[in-house]
Amino acid sequence: MRRFASLCLSIMAASVALPAAAADLQKYRPAPIKANVPACDNADVLGEVEDQFEYGAPRMLEAKLEILEFTGMFEKAYLPPVTDDPYPAPNPIERRYCQAKALISDGKWRTVYYLIEYPMGYAAADSYLGIFSPVRGWRAEGCVLGLDEWHVYGANCQSLRRYPPEGAVLPDYVSKY
Repeated sequence: MRRFASLCLSIMAASVALPAAAADLQKYRPAPIKANVPACDNADVLGEVEDQFEYGAPRMLEAKLEILEFTGMFEKAYLPPVTDDPYPAPNPIERRYCQAKALISDGKWRTVYYLIEYPMGYAAADSYLGIFSPVRGWRAEGCVLGLDEWHVYGANCQSLRRYPPEGAVLPDYVSKY
């Protein structure tokens, strides 16, 4: 009977302690990072990736292909700007690496890797041209897997992919090897 009573007391103590532990986790949640690059599912970003593909497809592939639809957009990596660290080198460019699926006009769903960078405005003007300027401070470019015959972005769009941290095995990441 004593064992049963001590078991009941320990269960009640654990149920009381769990909300307190959850409150502690809420208190120490890191603040969201304010980024200058738009999100992966931003319509302007997807429009720029689509425009780039539809400009290059007839010229490089000699085929009139279009992107009809995007789905499953997600961020693979975010690299904040580093300006105060002299080693190995300062990097003022903020980058967001993304992946999505695209329906191409040939009827196939293909993987698209794309990169959003900031500041990449007109002649390094950044965003100083004002809010009503047609010039953006960011730039997006993408690569459709299997349709980069000239390997502009490396074999299998390698330069626009991101890999997991060393030793980590995560889903949806491509192996370096």
